[in-house]
Amino acid sequence: MDAIVSAVIDGAKIMFKFTWSRIKTLSKCGKNILELREQFGNLMDKKLLIEEDITLAKMEGKTPKPQVIEWLMKVSQAEDVVRPLLEMPNKMMLRYRKCWRLSKKLDLVKELNSIHFETVATERSSPINSVVEIAVSPLVGQGAASNMKRLLEILNKDDNRRIAVWGEGGIGKTALIMNLNNELCISSTNSFDLVIWVQVSRSSDLSTIQSQIAKRIHLKVEAGDTTNSIASRILQRLRLRRKILLILDDVWEKIDLDAVGIPSREPFCKILLTTRSRDVCRHMAVDFSFQVNLMSEEDSWNLFAESVGAVVHSDGIESLARKMAASCHGLPLAIKTLGNSMRDVSQVELWENACLRWQSSSPLFNNINQEVYQHLALSYHSLPSKDLKQCFLYCSLYPESVSINVGELIQCWVSDGLIIGNQTVEQTFNYGIALVERLKNLGLLDHDAAVGTVKLHGIVRELAIRLSKSEELFGFQSQCNSPSYQMPNKSSKRVSLVRCGITKLPVFPLYSLLTVLFLQDNPIKDIPNEFFHNLKYLRVLNLSKTQITSLPSSLLCLSELRSLFLRDCSIEKLPSLKSLGKLLVLDLSRTQIKALPEGLGSLHSLRELDLSCTHFLERIIAGSISGLSSLETLNMSCSAFSWNPKMGHAAAQRATFEELSSLDHLSALQIRLDTVECLAHASCWLMKLKRFDIQISPWTQDPNYHIAKDNEKRLGLRGVNLLQEDFKDFLHNINSLDVLTCVGLTRRHLLSLSSLISLTISNCNDISCLISKERSSKEMFPNLKHLVLDHLQSLETIVEGIIRRGVCLRKLTTIQVLDCPMLKVAVSYAMLRHVKSLEEVKVSGCKNMSCIIYSGEHQETVPNLRVLEMNNMANLRSICDGTSVCPALQRIEVSSCPELKELPLSISNICSLKEIKGEIKWWNNLRWDDDDAKNMFLQYFQVCPGENYSCMKGKYK
Repeated sequence: MDAIVSAVIDGAKIMFKFTWSRIKTLSKCGKNILELREQFGNLMDKKLLIEEDITLAKMEGKTPKPQVIEWLMKVSQAEDVVRPLLEMPNKMMLRYRKCWRLSKKLDLVKELNSIHFETVATERSSPINSVVEIAVSPLVGQGAASNMKRLLEILNKDDNRRIAVWGEGGIGKTALIMNLNNELCISSTNSFDLVIWVQVSRSSDLSTIQSQIAKRIHLKVEAGDTTNSIASRILQRLRLRRKILLILDDVWEKIDLDAVGIPSREPFCKILLTTRSRDVCRHMAVDFSFQVNLMSEEDSWNLFAESVGAVVHSDGIESLARKMAASCHGLPLAIKTLGNSMRDVSQVELWENACLRWQSSSPLFNNINQEVYQHLALSYHSLPSKDLKQCFLYCSLYPESVSINVGELIQCWVSDGLIIGNQTVEQTFNYGIALVERLKNLGLLDHDAAVGTVKLHGIVRELAIRLSKSEELFGFQSQCNSPSYQMPNKSSKRVSLVRCGITKLPVFPLYSLLTVLFLQDNPIKDIPNEFFHNLKYLRVLNLSKTQITSLPSSLLCLSELRSLFLRDCSIEKLPSLKSLGKLLVLDLSRTQIKALPEGLGSLHSLRELDLSCTHFLERIIAGSISGLSSLETLNMSCSAFSWNPKMGHAAAQRATFEELSSLDHLSALQIRLDTVECLAHASCWLMKLKRFDIQISPWTQDPNYHIAKDNEKRLGLRGVNLLQEDFKDFLHNINSLDVLTCVGLTRRHLLSLSSLISLTISNCNDISCLISKERSSKEMFPNLKHLVLDHLQSLETIVEGIIRRGVCLRKLTTIQVLDCPMLKVAVSYAMLRHVKSLEEVKVSGCKNMSCIIYSGEHQETVPNLRVLEMNNMANLRSICDGTSVCPALQRIEVSSCPELKELPLSISNICSLKEIKGEIKWWNNLRWDDDDAKNMFLQYFQVCPGENYSCMKGKYK
């Protein structure tokens, strides 16, 4: 009986436990249902936001990160499972097995929700096939598309090793080849591992072509190198490639490819050239000549309509527009230029006037390009004022294919009265930039590769020269590169004799009306004393890059002179400038001037004075600088003049630094000072300047010097004892600081420089760390973007000790470490916690460094790191030691690091990686997980022989 009772009790207990467990499970399941609905809703909202961010990123030309794409895939998989579960009635979901599945799905959704991304996309990488994309408008019309397709077929045939694209000027040869270049950039079937673009012109010589190729393949060319030696080195470098395409644009005559250094006889090298001449095709022995024909009527209209804009389809305009488009006879350059001149013009009357001009214009030119010039001239005639027309014609005074410095061009416009100069230098410059952009938009000026420069298309320059002849009132006469120049006629006002080989200057006639005279780049040694007597109206005189050593006293006759350019002359002395009271610009940069002339202080109108790189300048008379009451820009960078003279009678007669403080209009200053003494009482007025670059240095020349840009406030300290100087208040207002060969840096309050953007520390041997926990404050270098640490013998670490995240170096994007022997790690874990914006790491010559990025057991992501460069480190064994992740790597460059056997690469880097550079021996000794991984990354590898590497000494700008 007792056994039965006991069994009943035990059974009841088991039933109670089971029932209670079921009740608890159902209760928990109910809570899980509510939490899952909430978490799933949050996940869907997050997914929607990220998908929107990706859409916007793609519109901006960015590529989604692989980890973001992977996350979205996981979210979609979870959605496929969770959504049906949540759509079930609650009664079904409360089943025991459903509750267990519900708990699992809740954990999954929570995990996906816990993942966060700082950014969803990175900038689109240029292609892995080493093709540089070129900015060019896409081709318009079926004919252009057919040309592109046909040209690609020709290019892909092995027998066609030399191909010429030829046709008349302005027919679209360059646009076609530029688009082909860009097609190779994105094509998955492109077989070329290097495409080199060389811009040739009528005046190009062998060295010009070689310099472009050398720059493209990163081959350093010294000033004394001969063309033969450069050709040999180019040939050696190119032979390391698998397959090369050399594009030569705008060839005017036969080019000796062997003399250039092109392996044109090798099967792996192809040549593609454009030319206006069929004879060039023959002389270059091309295998296939591809002629570009005029556009069809339909394609011409489509291109014209695209250039004009939507207004072309308005009532009363389309018929006029079609007539104008047809008048271009299918010539793309004329169509685009004419169309741009009428862009967004909505008044029918203006269209009728334009057609009338076209119909009534008499033939200006009698050669094969007559139609081009006629219709390009219409764009010129559409300019709204005579002054703007003259601004355009002014550009023809510069030689063909020469980069025109926009700043100098605007100075000339102002000096010649084409721009009203009653505003500040900065305001006038901005207005000049607006005019330059206006001319660009009309196709009358071209963009140039160099910053701050423009170019004239060869045809457009020819148009300007021919228009100058018809516009006699403006008096432009350009004879650049002419070995047999002619004297200006009576109506000449602006004359250019640049590069005419002039050794002896002629005497201009008494009737001369010249306001502008360009004589730069001529081997002129002497100027006759009477030369300037008959040039009393001269406003702009350019004698740059001549061999003159002095100017005659007749210079005083030039009472109307506004701009005097003597840049890169051998000039040693100047006569008195007292009578040049209207002078606005004086450029004496890179001259051998020893003393500034008397009467300089009388130039009360002078606004810009350039004395940069005057390595022989020793004397400036007291009062000369303070007398320049209108001066706004003074550049004395790398000048030998000492503003801290020794005491004595001679010192009393010299200009002093205090004179600068009396210049009420000064806004930009570049200067070198011997000591810090001058800054002690000058910090207040220096802070009022919009831009300055002050170098405290006992040395005149500095090969690494670069001028401050935009509104940068830069200070360089060289050989300064920071323990003895106190200019902390001044330091707080600078945004770029170079500290070179200084002592006492450890006691300076660098960490409080909240405005600092760029910092360079070099040869300061008493610094062991840059940031330490003991010296830490709330924010340390909060705005610093660029950091260079060079030859620091005692530097052991950059960041010492664990500091709270996000309070130091949070904006750092580039770091360069050179020759720091005690440093074992470039980016330690303590530093890695903060530098999430880091994009470039360059390390060289750190002989004891074993690792670049160290995180130890901690997993840290460097989400934006794109570039890694390592050079000359015998003990370097790893790039990333620990579990650091670099998902955005684009380029890795390694030289003379024999112990580095592994790269921080995985399948996740495929989307971003562009290239891996290094020696062949180093590449062959790398360790890989398997052969498939090695073969996968082999396509990114480019050979860079160790002997051709130059030291990484360049500074960030």
